[in-house]
Amino acid sequence: MNPKLGICFALACIIAAGGSYGCHSSTSATPTPTPTATGTGPDTLYVQTAQGTTGGQIRIYQHASTDNGFVLAAAVLPTSDISNPDVVYSPLYNTLWYPSAYPLQSPGPTVSTPVRVWNNPLGESGQNPNALVHYTNGQGTASYDVTHDFLYIGNYNGPTIQVYATAHSMTNSSVPAANITLTINDPNVVGTPRAFELLYDSIHDRLFASDYGAVVAQFDNFGSQAQTAVTSHTNPTIPASRELSALFAPLGLAYDATNDNLYVSEHHLVNGQTIGRVDVIHNASTMSGPVAHNQIINGFTSGPTGMTYDGVRDLLFVYDGSVIWVIPNPENASGNVASINNHREIGDASVSLAGFGITVDTTH
Repeated sequence: MNPKLGICFALACIIAAGGSYGCHSSTSATPTPTPTATGTGPDTLYVQTAQGTTGGQIRIYQHASTDNGFVLAAAVLPTSDISNPDVVYSPLYNTLWYPSAYPLQSPGPTVSTPVRVWNNPLGESGQNPNALVHYTNGQGTASYDVTHDFLYIGNYNGPTIQVYATAHSMTNSSVPAANITLTINDPNVVGTPRAFELLYDSIHDRLFASDYGAVVAQFDNFGSQAQTAVTSHTNPTIPASRELSALFAPLGLAYDATNDNLYVSEHHLVNGQTIGRVDVIHNASTMSGPVAHNQIINGFTSGPTGMTYDGVRDLLFVYDGSVIWVIPNPENASGNVASINNHREIGDASVSLAGFGITVDTTH
Protein backbone atom coordinates (compact mmCIF):
# COMPACT_ATOMS: atom_id res chain seq x y z
CA MET A 1 0.00 0.00 0.00
CA ASN A 2 1.15 3.50 -0.72
CA PRO A 3 2.22 4.85 2.71
CA LYS A 4 0.37 8.10 2.11
CA LEU A 5 -2.78 6.12 1.43
CA GLY A 6 -2.14 4.17 4.62
CA ILE A 7 -2.01 7.40 6.60
CA CYS A 8 -5.32 8.48 5.14
CA PHE A 9 -7.15 5.29 5.99
CA ALA A 10 -5.59 5.01 9.45
CA LEU A 11 -6.88 8.47 10.24
CA ALA A 12 -10.27 7.64 8.76
CA CYS A 13 -10.47 4.63 11.07
CA ILE A 14 -9.71 6.80 14.09
CA ILE A 15 -12.51 9.17 13.10
CA ALA A 16 -14.93 6.28 12.61
CA ALA A 17 -14.04 4.90 16.05
CA GLY A 18 -14.72 8.24 17.70
CA GLY A 19 -11.06 8.90 18.38
CA SER A 20 -10.43 11.98 20.52
CA TYR A 21 -7.73 13.72 18.58
CA GLY A 22 -9.49 16.97 17.83
CA CYS A 23 -8.51 20.47 18.93
CA HIS A 24 -7.10 20.68 22.44
CA SER A 25 -8.36 23.02 25.14
CA SER A 26 -5.62 25.48 24.30
CA THR A 27 -7.71 26.66 21.34
CA SER A 28 -10.03 28.56 23.68
CA ALA A 29 -7.77 31.59 23.41
CA THR A 30 -6.29 33.29 20.35
CA PRO A 31 -2.66 34.14 21.12
CA THR A 32 -0.70 36.46 18.88
CA PRO A 33 2.04 34.65 16.93
CA THR A 34 5.61 35.65 17.67
CA PRO A 35 7.63 37.08 16.12
CA THR A 36 5.35 39.74 14.66
CA ALA A 37 4.67 39.18 10.97
CA THR A 38 7.03 41.05 8.68
CA GLY A 39 4.54 41.15 5.80
CA THR A 40 0.91 42.07 5.35
CA GLY A 41 -0.07 40.01 2.30
CA PRO A 42 -2.81 37.37 2.23
CA ASP A 43 -2.35 34.01 3.90
CA THR A 44 -4.47 31.33 2.28
CA LEU A 45 -4.11 27.69 3.28
CA TYR A 46 -4.94 24.83 0.88
CA VAL A 47 -5.59 21.54 2.70
CA GLN A 48 -6.23 18.13 1.13
CA THR A 49 -8.64 15.77 2.84
CA ALA A 50 -9.58 12.26 1.76
CA GLN A 51 -12.97 11.57 3.31
CA GLY A 52 -13.71 7.86 3.25
CA THR A 53 -14.79 6.15 0.06
CA THR A 54 -16.83 9.12 -1.17
CA GLY A 55 -13.76 10.93 -2.39
CA GLY A 56 -11.86 13.87 -1.05
CA GLN A 57 -11.66 17.61 -1.30
CA ILE A 58 -9.26 20.49 -1.18
CA ARG A 59 -10.47 22.89 1.51
CA ILE A 60 -9.32 26.50 1.37
CA TYR A 61 -8.92 28.64 4.49
CA GLN A 62 -8.21 32.36 4.42
CA HIS A 63 -6.42 34.37 7.15
CA ALA A 64 -4.66 31.18 8.20
CA SER A 65 -1.92 33.04 10.10
CA THR A 66 -4.48 34.29 12.63
CA ASP A 67 -7.04 31.46 12.57
CA ASN A 68 -7.45 29.53 15.80
CA GLY A 69 -9.93 26.81 16.73
CA PHE A 70 -12.66 25.63 14.38
CA VAL A 71 -13.03 27.58 11.13
CA LEU A 72 -15.09 27.35 7.95
CA ALA A 73 -13.55 26.88 4.52
CA ALA A 74 -13.77 29.88 2.19
CA ALA A 75 -13.94 27.52 -0.81
CA VAL A 76 -13.93 23.79 -1.54
CA LEU A 77 -12.54 22.03 -4.62
CA PRO A 78 -13.93 18.53 -5.30
CA THR A 79 -11.37 15.87 -6.16
CA SER A 80 -13.42 12.61 -6.06
CA ASP A 81 -10.19 11.04 -4.88
CA ILE A 82 -9.47 8.72 -1.97
CA SER A 83 -5.68 8.83 -2.25
CA ASN A 84 -3.53 11.08 -0.11
CA PRO A 85 -1.36 13.30 -2.34
CA ASP A 86 0.41 16.62 -2.10
CA VAL A 87 -1.22 19.94 -2.89
CA VAL A 88 1.07 22.18 -4.96
CA TYR A 89 0.48 25.89 -5.59
CA SER A 90 2.11 28.58 -7.73
CA PRO A 91 1.51 32.13 -6.47
CA LEU A 92 3.02 33.53 -9.67
CA TYR A 93 0.37 31.95 -11.89
CA ASN A 94 -2.32 31.40 -9.22
CA THR A 95 -2.45 27.73 -10.22
CA LEU A 96 -3.06 24.67 -8.05
CA TRP A 97 -2.03 21.07 -8.84
CA TYR A 98 -3.33 17.94 -7.14
CA PRO A 99 -1.34 14.83 -8.23
CA SER A 100 -3.37 11.77 -7.26
CA ALA A 101 -1.59 8.72 -5.90
CA TYR A 102 -2.23 5.33 -7.46
CA PRO A 103 -5.55 3.72 -6.42
CA LEU A 104 -5.82 0.81 -4.04
CA GLN A 105 -7.25 -1.86 -6.29
CA SER A 106 -5.26 -4.91 -7.35
CA PRO A 107 -3.09 -5.79 -9.18
CA GLY A 108 -1.08 -2.66 -8.40
CA PRO A 109 -0.06 0.81 -9.44
CA THR A 110 0.46 0.24 -13.17
CA VAL A 111 -2.54 2.42 -13.97
CA SER A 112 -3.19 5.97 -15.03
CA THR A 113 -3.53 8.44 -12.16
CA PRO A 114 -4.55 12.04 -12.80
CA VAL A 115 -3.09 15.36 -11.80
CA ARG A 116 -5.89 17.89 -11.41
CA VAL A 117 -5.18 21.50 -12.31
CA TRP A 118 -7.14 24.55 -11.16
CA ASN A 119 -6.48 28.10 -12.33
CA ASN A 120 -7.62 30.76 -9.85
CA PRO A 121 -8.53 28.04 -7.32
CA LEU A 122 -10.00 30.37 -4.69
CA GLY A 123 -12.51 31.58 -7.26
CA GLU A 124 -13.37 28.05 -8.46
CA SER A 125 -15.23 26.81 -5.38
CA GLY A 126 -17.22 23.67 -6.15
CA GLN A 127 -15.89 23.49 -9.70
CA ASN A 128 -14.16 20.57 -11.36
CA PRO A 129 -10.54 21.12 -12.42
CA ASN A 130 -9.67 23.14 -15.51
CA ALA A 131 -7.46 20.26 -16.67
CA LEU A 132 -7.18 16.57 -15.86
CA VAL A 133 -3.76 15.26 -16.90
CA HIS A 134 -3.16 11.51 -16.83
CA TYR A 135 0.12 9.81 -16.02
CA THR A 136 1.12 6.35 -14.78
CA ASN A 137 2.42 5.06 -11.44
CA GLY A 138 1.84 8.28 -9.55
CA GLN A 139 3.30 8.42 -6.05
CA GLY A 140 1.11 11.42 -5.22
CA THR A 141 4.12 13.63 -4.56
CA ALA A 142 5.05 16.73 -6.54
CA SER A 143 6.79 20.09 -6.32
CA TYR A 144 6.78 23.24 -8.45
CA ASP A 145 9.79 25.05 -9.93
CA VAL A 146 8.72 28.67 -10.34
CA THR A 147 11.99 29.63 -12.10
CA HIS A 148 11.49 27.24 -15.02
CA ASP A 149 7.71 26.75 -14.71
CA PHE A 150 8.22 22.99 -14.24
CA LEU A 151 6.08 20.60 -12.25
CA TYR A 152 8.04 17.64 -10.85
CA ILE A 153 6.01 14.49 -10.11
CA GLY A 154 7.36 11.36 -8.42
CA ASN A 155 6.67 7.78 -9.49
CA TYR A 156 5.56 5.04 -7.14
CA ASN A 157 7.61 2.21 -8.62
CA GLY A 158 11.07 3.76 -8.67
CA PRO A 159 13.25 6.87 -8.49
CA THR A 160 11.80 8.51 -11.62
CA ILE A 161 10.71 12.15 -11.62
CA GLN A 162 8.42 13.25 -14.43
CA VAL A 163 8.93 16.84 -15.59
CA TYR A 164 5.98 18.79 -17.01
CA ALA A 165 7.04 21.97 -18.80
CA THR A 166 4.96 25.18 -18.95
CA ALA A 167 3.17 23.69 -15.99
CA HIS A 168 0.80 26.57 -15.29
CA SER A 169 -0.95 26.01 -18.63
CA MET A 170 -1.14 22.20 -18.60
CA THR A 171 -4.05 20.69 -20.54
CA ASN A 172 -5.74 17.30 -20.62
CA SER A 173 -3.30 16.18 -23.32
CA SER A 174 -0.07 17.32 -21.61
CA VAL A 175 2.71 14.75 -21.40
CA PRO A 176 6.05 14.79 -19.54
CA ALA A 177 8.77 16.77 -21.29
CA ALA A 178 11.47 14.66 -19.61
CA ASN A 179 11.96 11.82 -17.15
CA ILE A 180 14.77 12.15 -14.61
CA THR A 181 16.14 9.25 -12.58
CA LEU A 182 17.32 10.17 -9.09
CA THR A 183 20.31 8.29 -7.68
CA ILE A 184 20.28 7.87 -3.89
CA ASN A 185 23.19 5.80 -2.60
CA ASP A 186 22.77 5.91 1.17
CA PRO A 187 22.75 2.36 2.63
CA ASN A 188 19.71 3.25 4.77
CA VAL A 189 17.48 3.34 1.70
CA VAL A 190 14.89 0.58 2.00
CA GLY A 191 14.43 -1.36 -1.24
CA THR A 192 14.26 0.56 -4.50
CA PRO A 193 14.64 4.30 -3.89
CA ARG A 194 11.59 6.38 -4.69
CA ALA A 195 10.67 9.94 -3.96
CA PHE A 196 8.07 9.75 -1.23
CA GLU A 197 8.15 13.53 -0.94
CA LEU A 198 9.61 16.28 -3.14
CA LEU A 199 10.47 19.85 -2.20
CA TYR A 200 12.05 22.26 -4.69
CA ASP A 201 13.92 25.37 -3.53
CA SER A 202 13.77 27.91 -6.37
CA ILE A 203 16.07 30.32 -4.55
CA HIS A 204 19.03 27.93 -4.66
CA ASP A 205 17.87 25.63 -7.51
CA ARG A 206 17.90 22.63 -5.19
CA LEU A 207 15.59 19.62 -4.96
CA PHE A 208 15.03 17.71 -1.73
CA ALA A 209 13.68 14.18 -2.17
CA SER A 210 12.58 12.11 0.81
CA ASP A 211 12.98 8.37 0.46
CA TYR A 212 10.48 6.48 2.61
CA GLY A 213 13.25 4.53 4.37
CA ALA A 214 15.48 6.89 6.33
CA VAL A 215 16.98 9.39 3.89
CA VAL A 216 16.41 12.89 2.53
CA ALA A 217 18.58 13.40 -0.55
CA GLN A 218 19.59 16.80 -1.95
CA PHE A 219 20.15 17.52 -5.64
CA ASP A 220 21.96 20.75 -6.50
CA ASN A 221 21.37 22.64 -9.78
CA PHE A 222 18.33 20.47 -10.32
CA GLY A 223 16.16 22.91 -12.25
CA SER A 224 19.06 23.78 -14.54
CA GLN A 225 19.65 20.10 -15.28
CA ALA A 226 15.94 19.58 -15.84
CA GLN A 227 15.94 22.49 -18.30
CA THR A 228 18.78 20.85 -20.23
CA ALA A 229 16.87 17.57 -20.29
CA VAL A 230 13.71 19.26 -21.56
CA THR A 231 15.57 21.22 -24.23
CA SER A 232 17.67 18.26 -25.43
CA HIS A 233 14.86 15.69 -25.08
CA THR A 234 16.99 13.43 -22.90
CA ASN A 235 16.21 11.41 -19.79
CA PRO A 236 19.22 11.87 -17.51
CA THR A 237 20.28 10.22 -14.27
CA ILE A 238 21.17 12.73 -11.56
CA PRO A 239 23.05 11.66 -8.41
CA ALA A 240 22.37 13.25 -5.04
CA SER A 241 24.85 15.90 -3.96
CA ARG A 242 24.31 15.15 -0.26
CA GLU A 243 22.17 12.73 1.71
CA LEU A 244 20.77 13.23 5.19
CA SER A 245 20.28 9.87 6.92
CA ALA A 246 19.29 8.40 10.30
CA LEU A 247 15.77 9.74 9.80
CA PHE A 248 12.66 7.70 10.55
CA ALA A 249 10.18 7.28 7.71
CA PRO A 250 10.47 10.93 6.60
CA LEU A 251 6.96 11.57 5.29
CA GLY A 252 6.74 15.34 4.89
CA LEU A 253 9.12 18.21 4.18
CA ALA A 254 9.01 21.96 4.68
CA TYR A 255 11.88 24.37 4.09
CA ASP A 256 12.89 27.87 5.11
CA ALA A 257 15.16 28.75 2.19
CA THR A 258 16.22 32.10 3.67
CA ASN A 259 17.66 30.58 6.83
CA ASP A 260 18.38 27.09 5.47
CA ASN A 261 16.17 25.26 7.97
CA LEU A 262 14.63 21.94 6.90
CA TYR A 263 11.63 20.49 8.72
CA VAL A 264 11.07 16.73 8.38
CA SER A 265 7.97 14.95 9.69
CA GLU A 266 9.04 11.52 10.92
CA HIS A 267 7.39 8.39 12.26
CA HIS A 268 9.71 6.56 14.61
CA LEU A 269 8.85 3.00 15.71
CA VAL A 270 9.56 2.62 19.45
CA ASN A 271 8.67 -0.66 21.17
CA GLY A 272 6.11 -1.40 18.50
CA GLN A 273 4.49 2.03 18.79
CA THR A 274 4.74 4.71 16.12
CA ILE A 275 5.90 8.04 17.53
CA GLY A 276 5.42 11.08 15.32
CA ARG A 277 7.74 14.07 15.48
CA VAL A 278 9.21 16.93 13.47
CA ASP A 279 13.00 17.02 13.14
CA VAL A 280 14.35 20.59 12.86
CA ILE A 281 17.56 20.54 10.79
CA HIS A 282 19.65 23.71 10.62
CA ASN A 283 22.17 24.38 7.83
CA ALA A 284 20.42 21.65 5.91
CA SER A 285 21.90 22.41 2.49
CA THR A 286 25.46 21.72 3.66
CA MET A 287 24.77 18.70 5.86
CA SER A 288 25.58 15.17 4.78
CA GLY A 289 25.31 11.90 6.64
CA PRO A 290 23.42 11.08 9.85
CA VAL A 291 21.44 13.86 11.51
CA ALA A 292 21.79 14.34 15.25
CA HIS A 293 18.09 14.83 16.16
CA ASN A 294 19.15 17.60 18.53
CA GLN A 295 15.94 19.59 18.05
CA ILE A 296 12.65 17.70 17.98
CA ILE A 297 9.01 18.81 18.09
CA ASN A 298 6.85 15.97 19.38
CA GLY A 299 3.55 15.25 21.15
CA PHE A 300 1.52 14.79 17.98
CA THR A 301 -1.60 12.66 18.12
CA SER A 302 -1.60 10.70 14.86
CA GLY A 303 0.77 12.71 12.64
CA PRO A 304 2.61 14.69 11.68
CA THR A 305 2.02 14.17 7.96
CA GLY A 306 2.29 17.06 5.49
CA MET A 307 3.80 20.44 6.37
CA THR A 308 4.18 23.87 4.80
CA TYR A 309 6.20 26.95 5.78
CA ASP A 310 5.09 30.60 5.63
CA GLY A 311 8.30 32.59 5.17
CA VAL A 312 6.52 35.95 5.36
CA ARG A 313 5.41 35.36 8.95
CA ASP A 314 7.84 32.60 10.03
CA LEU A 315 5.09 30.05 10.67
CA LEU A 316 5.15 26.28 10.24
CA PHE A 317 1.81 24.59 9.51
CA VAL A 318 1.78 20.89 10.51
CA TYR A 319 -1.02 18.47 9.56
CA ASP A 320 -1.86 16.15 12.49
CA GLY A 321 -5.09 14.23 12.06
CA SER A 322 -8.02 16.62 12.31
CA VAL A 323 -5.76 19.37 13.66
CA ILE A 324 -3.44 21.72 11.79
CA TRP A 325 -0.85 23.06 14.21
CA VAL A 326 0.45 26.58 13.63
CA ILE A 327 3.94 26.93 15.11
CA PRO A 328 5.51 30.42 15.28
CA ASN A 329 9.28 30.83 15.15
CA PRO A 330 9.69 27.10 14.37
CA GLU A 331 13.47 27.31 14.01
CA ASN A 332 13.60 27.75 17.79
CA ALA A 333 10.68 25.47 18.71
CA SER A 334 11.13 22.14 20.48
CA GLY A 335 9.39 19.77 22.84
CA ASN A 336 5.69 18.99 23.06
CA VAL A 337 3.82 20.84 20.34
CA ALA A 338 0.95 21.72 22.70
CA SER A 339 3.42 23.51 24.99
CA ILE A 340 5.08 25.70 22.35
CA ASN A 341 4.60 29.36 23.20
CA ASN A 342 1.84 31.06 21.18
CA HIS A 343 1.05 27.98 19.09
CA ARG A 344 -2.41 27.67 17.59
CA GLU A 345 -4.58 24.86 16.24
CA ILE A 346 -6.93 24.98 13.27
CA GLY A 347 -9.77 22.52 12.77
CA ASP A 348 -12.61 22.49 10.26
CA ALA A 349 -16.01 23.39 11.68
CA SER A 350 -17.98 21.23 9.22
CA VAL A 351 -15.88 18.13 8.42
CA SER A 352 -13.18 16.01 10.03
CA LEU A 353 -9.85 16.59 8.35
CA ALA A 354 -7.70 13.58 7.54
CA GLY A 355 -4.97 13.76 4.94
CA PHE A 356 -1.49 14.78 3.90
CA GLY A 357 -1.34 17.61 1.35
CA ILE A 358 -1.07 21.17 2.64
CA THR A 359 0.37 24.38 1.19
CA VAL A 360 0.18 28.10 1.97
CA ASP A 361 -0.21 31.06 -0.40
CA THR A 362 1.05 34.42 0.88
CA THR A 363 0.20 36.32 -2.33
CA HIS A 364 -3.53 35.98 -3.09
